[in-house]
Amino acid sequence: MSSKIHRQDRRDFLRNLQYVLAGGTIAAVMPQLELVGRAMAQSAPASDYRALVCIFLLGGNDSFNMLIPHATSEYDVYAKSRGGVYNASSNSQGLAIARESLLQVGDTAGKTWGLHPACSALKTLFDQGELSFMANVGTLVQPITKIEYVARAKRLPENLFSHNDQQQLWMRGESERASSNVGWGGTLGERLASANSAGFTALPPTISLDGNNLFQNGTSSVPFCMASSGPVAFRNFENDSTAGKIRREALAALVGRSYAPLMQDQHAVIGESSMLLSSKMREVLDAANGGDIATVFPANNNLAAQLRMIARTIKASRGSAINHRRQIFFASMGGFDTHDNQMTDSGQPLLLARLSEALGAFRAALVEIGALNNVVSFTMSDFGRTLNSNGNGTDHAWGGVQLMMGGSAASGGPLKGRSVFGSYPLLELDGSQAVDRGRIIPTTSTNQFGATFAKWMGVSTTDLPAIFPGLGNFATPTLDFLA
Repeated sequence: MSSKIHRQDRRDFLRNLQYVLAGGTIAAVMPQLELVGRAMAQSAPASDYRALVCIFLLGGNDSFNMLIPHATSEYDVYAKSRGGVYNASSNSQGLAIARESLLQVGDTAGKTWGLHPACSALKTLFDQGELSFMANVGTLVQPITKIEYVARAKRLPENLFSHNDQQQLWMRGESERASSNVGWGGTLGERLASANSAGFTALPPTISLDGNNLFQNGTSSVPFCMASSGPVAFRNFENDSTAGKIRREALAALVGRSYAPLMQDQHAVIGESSMLLSSKMREVLDAANGGDIATVFPANNNLAAQLRMIARTIKASRGSAINHRRQIFFASMGGFDTHDNQMTDSGQPLLLARLSEALGAFRAALVEIGALNNVVSFTMSDFGRTLNSNGNGTDHAWGGVQLMMGGSAASGGPLKGRSVFGSYPLLELDGSQAVDRGRIIPTTSTNQFGATFAKWMGVSTTDLPAIFPGLGNFATPTLDFLA
């Protein structure tokens, strides 16, 4: 009897270690097989629904061309540093966007800004108070000035300007460890798991639309992954044919057995859990069960497809079949490593148009399902880019601008919209915040940025440093863009 009880306890634990389901196959991601020295602090069960949607702009978005100073004096500095206004015929190396082409917006402090001409949907969101920006955020071990950077008087993040390393630091929520395979989204999900205890507990709080990722890896969990078309069924294992039913029953018998040693048993348990999850999620997302939405998303836009499935999942998750209260989603969009052809129509303008259009449609979908005030979306990206040209584009830099989207605080939502938070720098090539061809030194840490979302999700202020190591190096651990 004790052996049976021990196996069931182990099964209950291992069911939290989900497999990636995509492309009709199971892609196994083995978690750390280590004992957790202390129980993770759990928040009290939540009575409301809250979700985070992380959109990673892979490659390093040139965000100082996404949000641009509009005041004449500041714009002129920007235009000079960027080599003048881009013109394919007369100034092909220029990186500036003509001032008269900018989409003009005004923030709550009375300052005027310019958005990239491709960002019309972002302008609408900003004007409605449902979009804000965080200026000059990046990986930081501790605050650092230009003088301290040049003298190397303070510790710097691991391998600055490296794609892989900087992506990992953004996802980990720290700026020094180079080997950790745990992300702040995963750790946050583990701490908030009890909020979903009254619902379908086999589904983890972390759900990815872009495969397994470091951001959502926890100490003892990995995200549930699905394609933008939804969870993919096991091929040839459906119950709609005699042969398929036989195969499915045989597979269920295999994964239901007890195995030795532990590693073999773990594979069986996770396989069993994957079958359960795939079947359940396909059921709740079925249009016949109310799992679809009416909002039209732009075609030929991979990010839009991911966000559409996230909206459908949020709708299903708030219903009785799933009944979750806290969820963390991950989506991504590639192509932002614009060393070449950045300013052409097929370069950054196309990328920003797709981002803008996808977010506009996602907002409409959240209104449709009644979740606009329950969801906060935000971008992360490797780094900003150099202010000056490499001849046909830009190179890797440091600080940049990220966006946050959610229901307006003025209308009962979480976001203090129509604002530019942080310290937007004067875009001088050799200014007080710039080094090495216009690489801007961040003034806000990725840790502070992430901790603000974690606090909104329900983590206490005292627990935040456990998720974001080094957070205590900053005078203001959290920022004020969420109500």
